[in-house]
Amino acid sequence: MRRLPPTRALPLLALLGAFVFAFAGATPAAAADSCQVAASAVAGPGGVDLVAGSPLSTPLSIQVSCDRPARVKVRAPGGVLSEHRVAGPAPVLIGDKRAYLCHGQPARVLAFAPELNWSAAVPISGLGALPQCDVLLRQGSTWVRWTGPRTPIGDAFAGQALGWLNWERNGGGTVPGLTAWSLVPGGSPLILGWGDNVPRVLSGLSHLVPGRSYLFVSDRDRAWTFPRPPTRRSVLEDAQVVSFYGHPNVPVMGVLGHGSPAEVADEIAVWAARYDALNGPLAVIPAYHLITGVAQANPTADGTWLYRLPRSGIAPYVEAARERGMLLFLDVQIGWSDPLREVQLLEEFLREPFVHMALDPEFATEPSGLRPGLTIGGINAAQINAVQHYLADLAREEGIPPKILMVHQFAARMIVDRADIQSVDDVELSIDMDGFGGIGIKLRHYDWYALTAPSERPAFKIFFDQDTPVMTPEQVQAMHRRPDLIMYQ
Repeated sequence: MRRLPPTRALPLLALLGAFVFAFAGATPAAAADSCQVAASAVAGPGGVDLVAGSPLSTPLSIQVSCDRPARVKVRAPGGVLSEHRVAGPAPVLIGDKRAYLCHGQPARVLAFAPELNWSAAVPISGLGALPQCDVLLRQGSTWVRWTGPRTPIGDAFAGQALGWLNWERNGGGTVPGLTAWSLVPGGSPLILGWGDNVPRVLSGLSHLVPGRSYLFVSDRDRAWTFPRPPTRRSVLEDAQVVSFYGHPNVPVMGVLGHGSPAEVADEIAVWAARYDALNGPLAVIPAYHLITGVAQANPTADGTWLYRLPRSGIAPYVEAARERGMLLFLDVQIGWSDPLREVQLLEEFLREPFVHMALDPEFATEPSGLRPGLTIGGINAAQINAVQHYLADLAREEGIPPKILMVHQFAARMIVDRADIQSVDDVELSIDMDGFGGIGIKLRHYDWYALTAPSERPAFKIFFDQDTPVMTPEQVQAMHRRPDLIMYQ
């Protein structure tokens, strides 16, 4: 949803004037640069931790200088227009501006000097992580042009914004301290509203309509994500996935540990491009394959023999995947824990449409009584079915594409009673041929484990250090049934 220039918070009788103001005037055409503007964030933006009272906006430092004296008008993203007298080349510091930005929105300060026939849109430097939202409603009022489908306004504000607070609701489903207003040309009344304490005579606003603009008035800054139309289409319908596997900052566990999320993403993109050049009409989606539950050689306090990557270690990969259009697989080595329990601990992230799940039975050694690493473990069909049904429920609740559940296998005992594994709607089961070695044995195990039922989406892992030789993308794509998911360790 694209924000329009906001006005200040207005009393009810002045709302009509706000509509007139918003659509009056035009930005002067750009000409030769006669002024110079620099804008930077003063500190990391608020919104990283959404706690009561923390600001969501980002304070800015803006400097303006001109070739000759001029009146320069400046607007920060989501802020109000202000005018400043600039004496000439000596820079004028503007320190009372704040940017109201969601992730992915243009981070630019607008400036223009009508008497010089000059205007510019200047990037803001120094921004850190921004709130993940469709719109940041500022304290006061914010114009929003609705670009989604026709939506009942109560539905637009009915649910939890993914990753943010579930704002309090009134008994009638409205949000305390929040109202929405729309101009109805030729209507009676001219303004219709929805929300907290809107007078009955003006409470006829029922839907958000594509292309129309709405004035949202809020008693505080609010980051908001609007609901998406549900989709059942799998991301694998017309694409392959190429991923890097590993644990942060531990290179020996896989190539994902060789750099920061951004550095690893750049490297994955190179390999994804190699596959994309070979697979005809299919797209290629790059992915992180992040080990979040690491089996331990020594007992843990909770008896699971498992180290769990904290939320602070997972979140950077979630945000990097979101920013770059990647997928993220969360991988659990199980240890002596229950697979379903470990998956449930990751629910916050699995509610994202691009986050999927992987289970590694190799280290599930509780039935043997041996610690992980001393023998090859295994899980059974009932455990896999339980995880599948849990993931399916999440996908249906969120209205997001089917979840992919990958299960690693390189030995028969890693998945007990495969014939009893169910096919579950809204989940695609992928068996990953997880062994290393020569090409011949890898292809035989791929046929045995990844291509046979109950596997619905075959996956193939390539080991840079242990495979002899390392198969090229050309060799992988020439397999008689090319894998839907390719993973590098």
